[in-house]
Amino acid sequence: MIDTSATSVNLYDRAPSKAGRWAVPCISILCGISFFIGLDREPHFVDESAYVSQAYFGDLFITGSIHSPLWFEYPAYDLPPLTKYLVWSGLVAGGDPRPGPSAMRAWYSDTSKRFETVSSLRHARQPIALCGLITVLATGLIAQRWRGNLVAICSMILVTIHPLFRTHARRSMADIPTEMGVALALLAFIPIVGKQKPAWRMVIFGGIATGLAASSKLNGLLAGIVLIAWALAGIDRGQKRIRGIVCMLLAGIIGASLFSLLNPFFYSYPQGIKDPSLNTISEMSLWGRVKFVIDHRVGVSSQGQKSFPNDALTTIPDKAKAMVVQGFGRFSPFGPRPDDSRIRYEFRQDGSTLIWLPLVIFGAVVAFQDTGKYQNGRLILIYWICSIIVVGSFLPLAWNRYYLPIVIPSIILASGGIGWAMEYLKTKLGPL
Repeated sequence: MIDTSATSVNLYDRAPSKAGRWAVPCISILCGISFFIGLDREPHFVDESAYVSQAYFGDLFITGSIHSPLWFEYPAYDLPPLTKYLVWSGLVAGGDPRPGPSAMRAWYSDTSKRFETVSSLRHARQPIALCGLITVLATGLIAQRWRGNLVAICSMILVTIHPLFRTHARRSMADIPTEMGVALALLAFIPIVGKQKPAWRMVIFGGIATGLAASSKLNGLLAGIVLIAWALAGIDRGQKRIRGIVCMLLAGIIGASLFSLLNPFFYSYPQGIKDPSLNTISEMSLWGRVKFVIDHRVGVSSQGQKSFPNDALTTIPDKAKAMVVQGFGRFSPFGPRPDDSRIRYEFRQDGSTLIWLPLVIFGAVVAFQDTGKYQNGRLILIYWICSIIVVGSFLPLAWNRYYLPIVIPSIILASGGIGWAMEYLKTKLGPL
């Protein structure tokens, strides 16, 4: 067994000094600024043009045109709206025109079509890079609440240099805004779980972050899954557990409300629709439309497996092997950038799993054996387990973006293990 008591009175449990409290925000800003450097040089990815072509949804939402028939067209329910609004904000701030619905329809007919210049693509990417910066900060603060500034700084650096995270933090796509929402939601609830009196402002903030995560990609629901697991995994069986569940329910209501509010597809009632299929949607209830979107996304994943059979993961053993080898190999902080998805398994890309997976597992052991009730390490461990289950059970294709949800909890665990080892050596060897 790992004796975590060796560090129980060390750096990790002391309240940071006034200067120490600023260490994480300052370093996160320095790390996050790197996402903005050379955005023009980041290779274009096909899905970026999809979001640029649908930036007009931002105009519709901001102007209050919630009953436009455009909200019932395919892209309105194919891609959740938050990233479209972020891309819209980048184009507006940069003074760039937004392509109209004709561009959207052209892209779905031919995904090689592009509607952005070098300048407008940079502007479209800037809000996503900002989301990357915020995610680095949230990751550092989560790690800090577990084991102090040392682990926080290690976590932030690893997230910043992580090839997969860094790639998507520099693309106008939905993956990093989703991770930002999840990280912010969990950051809000770490101090709430197990406390006698919940901070209601943090409950509200956590609910908003959960809604933002789901409004970017449906796998943002991971935030809600983790919060539920935290509420149910407490040691206390009395009022503290009940308060935790009440807080989670309130956050869930806030998140679900924001998720619905940001997407007029769920409550729009356009007039004069001529397409019978669209009339069918207009007759659905809110829950019916939510179910429609979920069924659609499941169908898209199934179709993707048929369209890309070489990348398809159709069995549990396939998913498990891909998770272990790729998820902790090429998609570790030591993996290649860019990766080559055409080769399923390759030591050149996946060899780092021999280093990264043991580090993460060691951090998981440290987290599990941290003493005391509702130790934050165990919360991180639950977060990691939930991400593994969600990604592993879904994972339709061996494509890099599907592995993103396991990146942050893995990094925090590994950093916690490294931090524990350094403190242990310091305790045994004394100051050099």
